[in-house]
Amino acid sequence: MSTEAADAHEPCHSGRMTTAEPLRSTNLRELMRDTVNLARAGEHRARRVTIGPRSGIVTPHHSPDGELDAADLAAQVWAIGHDEPSDTGTYTEGYYTHQGVPHIVYAPAP
Repeated sequence: MSTEAADAHEPCHSGRMTTAEPLRSTNLRELMRDTVNLARAGEHRARRVTIGPRSGIVTPHHSPDGELDAADLAAQVWAIGHDEPSDTGTYTEGYYTHQGVPHIVYAPAP
């Protein structure tokens, strides 16, 4: 296995980020659920998500105590699906602004 292929299957170490396999769906709720559930299961790498013609990279974030911010991740996917990215690049606890308008997205139930 090449170094690049091996790196794609290892968790992040020493500040190095790798990306996981892309996720695609025609259903935004399904894509949000799948993305969040993978992170809840321990897959914490950045990954490309695609919904219809829209695509982007989402990154799971964690609180200082290591708790997954599932709403943050769901909001990243929702924003890609609606072409409404965060003005500041933050989606803390699912809350963010797009063109000055506040949005909040809740994580799907486990």
